[in-house]
Amino acid sequence: MKWITKLNIKYCLLLILCTLSLGLFGQHQFKGTVLDADTKETLPFVNIGIVNKGVGTVSNFDGKFYLEINKADFSNTDVLQFSSVGYKTIQLKISEVNFNNLMFQKVVMQPQAMQLHEAIVSAKYLKGKKDDVIGFSYPSKNKFGYWKGDGSLGAELVTRISVDKKKHFLKDFHFYLNENYSDSVLVRINVYKGGTIYPEDKLLKKNVTKMIGKSPGMITVDLKPYNLIVDEDFSIGLELLEVYGKRVGLVLAADYRPSTSYRRYVSQGQWKTFRVDAMTFYVNTSTLSEDDISQISEYARHKTLQNSFNTPQININPVQTHRSITGFVFNNGKPVENATVQIAESLKHTQTDAYGRYSIMAQIGDVISFDYLGFEKVERTVLETIHNINVTMNVMVEELEGVTVTERARLKKTEAEMFSEYLTNDEFAKTAYGTLDKKTIGHAITIVDGKSLNLSAPNILAALDGKIAGVHIGNVTNGNTCFGCSFTKVAVFIRGGKGSINNIRPAIFEIDGVIYEDVPYFLDLNVIERIAVIPGLAGVGRYGQVAAGGVIAISTKHANYATKNNRANDQAKIRNNIYEHDAISKEQVNKNLPSYLQALLATTSFEAAKKVYHENEKLYSSSATFFLDAYIYFTANWEQEKFNNDIISNHQSLFENNINDMKALAYAYQREGEFEQANKLYTSVFVKRPNYAQSYRDMANSFVEVNEVQKAANLYSRYTKLLNDSFLVADTIGLHPVITTEFNHFLQHKTDYNISSEDLKEVAAMREGTDTRLLFEWNDDEAEFDLQFVNPENRYFVSNTSLNNQNEYFGKQEYSSSKEFFLESDIQGEWIVNINYKGNKSGLPTYFKVTSFSGYGTDNEESITRIYRLSLKNVNQNLFYLPTLGVDRLN
Repeated sequence: MKWITKLNIKYCLLLILCTLSLGLFGQHQFKGTVLDADTKETLPFVNIGIVNKGVGTVSNFDGKFYLEINKADFSNTDVLQFSSVGYKTIQLKISEVNFNNLMFQKVVMQPQAMQLHEAIVSAKYLKGKKDDVIGFSYPSKNKFGYWKGDGSLGAELVTRISVDKKKHFLKDFHFYLNENYSDSVLVRINVYKGGTIYPEDKLLKKNVTKMIGKSPGMITVDLKPYNLIVDEDFSIGLELLEVYGKRVGLVLAADYRPSTSYRRYVSQGQWKTFRVDAMTFYVNTSTLSEDDISQISEYARHKTLQNSFNTPQININPVQTHRSITGFVFNNGKPVENATVQIAESLKHTQTDAYGRYSIMAQIGDVISFDYLGFEKVERTVLETIHNINVTMNVMVEELEGVTVTERARLKKTEAEMFSEYLTNDEFAKTAYGTLDKKTIGHAITIVDGKSLNLSAPNILAALDGKIAGVHIGNVTNGNTCFGCSFTKVAVFIRGGKGSINNIRPAIFEIDGVIYEDVPYFLDLNVIERIAVIPGLAGVGRYGQVAAGGVIAISTKHANYATKNNRANDQAKIRNNIYEHDAISKEQVNKNLPSYLQALLATTSFEAAKKVYHENEKLYSSSATFFLDAYIYFTANWEQEKFNNDIISNHQSLFENNINDMKALAYAYQREGEFEQANKLYTSVFVKRPNYAQSYRDMANSFVEVNEVQKAANLYSRYTKLLNDSFLVADTIGLHPVITTEFNHFLQHKTDYNISSEDLKEVAAMREGTDTRLLFEWNDDEAEFDLQFVNPENRYFVSNTSLNNQNEYFGKQEYSSSKEFFLESDIQGEWIVNINYKGNKSGLPTYFKVTSFSGYGTDNEESITRIYRLSLKNVNQNLFYLPTLGVDRLN
């Protein structure tokens, strides 16, 4: 029996090995490069796959592709297809494909014949045209569309959009990002003709791509350059092209309303129809008249005839090398997200992701422009040896005469100043994200002069070993490289790097802006100018998760640094801590509001505004945001009490279960003096959030407003007890000072009690000499923003919702959404308050309430409240102007 058991075991092992061998040898790989038949340029983003069989991929930026299949799963008549806009489709039977060639095979695609001239819809045809929103604009809380797992390249999410028979010029495509677990994801926007069972014929004849970072919210793609005019139903959607990071987890919002959407899960895969689902995809359009169409057609015909008489031009250099240019865009060491990166004089463009990273295909000699609202435009030329371009973008400023910045006033040197002083200041280090100042960076970094290294060492590892505190050399083992095998490599580790004891992450290297995940043994030690050792937590904030183990940033002597000759010019151009009046105005902000709000603001009578409201009421019947915007507008502009109240009362159910909506509506009631109505909303919020310190503050303040003194006192007492019992944690730089100030005010003016708390006396002493109090409240506690305060001497400081430096900034503590400031009365004149809104996780607007008190705490106290709708992100925008002894210029 023992012999039989051993024999059976042997046969079982043999059977397992045979099964594994069949699986391994059954896999066939087809890899190659797709080329343009005329120019021999590589073609990115070509769809490749076996038609309707669930196996496919997309060529990368360099035109390369890898396709693995098991031939046993397919018949010889199954079709391998290559397709791309502007090129003739290639179809090959499986039996015609050479799977035995281990080298990259060339696949040549023929360009399709293009029309001589396409009709161009210029801006003049759009002036005065009616704007419409078509599609599905409401993000449901229960429906989503997503890619997750490894992600199949070429997979698509598409929604059908109904259109009337009018001519609609497609201007902007919008969709909502809920979450992204990848570092970033590249997608292609596809627009298909209607009238077919499945999406087939593409209206969009060019590759339009969009890089999606981690920041949730609405994402917009400009369609105006592509001259799309529709007068019948069409479909629009997103196609997955590239995933940056180890996995994909891209979650997009879907609409609650039933419609038709299409999905396919891989390139060239079979479409599946979903009759009751629609993604939250919508398009801003302009309606064109028949006269407009006639003029456009006549112009196109004239240009075509004109071109037919011109001598054809011969391209004397048809073959040019395309390459993928990558890099980072930063400002003062921080990544610039959503900066536009474009090949000059062409429509080829992309945007930076959340880490400031971008990638774009370019030719030698191309000029790449980097543009972002409020920053100076930067241009760089692609040279033969260049594959990586990192740029610094400076805030657009105007030269100010007669202004001197003293050393006492300098809080932090600007990027321009640090760049110019780099050679003479050994406290500075250069990285892909700009120049770092060891004194003000906000975290510990080590900077080592290249001259202090052991230049006789054989390589960079030997030169670093034992020379920098906290840095050591070790081994990293990867057991997942191949089936049943592993390898070990040498790496550098920084003490305090992110990771568990058993899985410590090695540091990455950066050399003159280029990232290397492996040790750069090739580096000549004699060219090293300076080395900066950046710990993991600090590195992740700039480089992403790849830097979880820290960064060793190396600057070489060959890098292009500023010389002493241009230092004065750079210092004169940007003066830190001097306000440059760079905030955009309220009028400019309004241009980015939804179309219904712009229409309301353009009206000059109540009847006209009422008409606009009713035109949009049905369209936005399920949007609490629409009715909130309408109520805030009408109560601020028209004294029509019944109509204004009906806006909310007729749609009360939309506000019942959403805390953020209830708080925003409460702000609107408080502004109008409807304190009883606000109190009901704050009571509902308190019931839903009974363990939040913010709920206690809002409820107590509301009871004071409705003169329920005893209830307010009970809440203040309860808040103090919960702090003492450690059930609540005091937000000492945000919410807690607000509660302390208001409790002090409550005791002084609403009760007969004497102030006995030493804490309250200390706070009152700190406020001595101040006259104006500014109270900021926001309805979404996950909103992030920077507040900029400019004093009458034109000096500014910034307070933000990050935890970078709690001595200078106020922190974003959990569940806190209030902050106060007191203006110094000894500096007479006008203050300016600006905001740079960074967004929130919901993607919906944040409602920002500002209450300005003059003579706070005195018998002459006055206050005024305004509400701001924050949706325009990453732009410094003006909120209001304020004299220290008044509130008459609050916008």
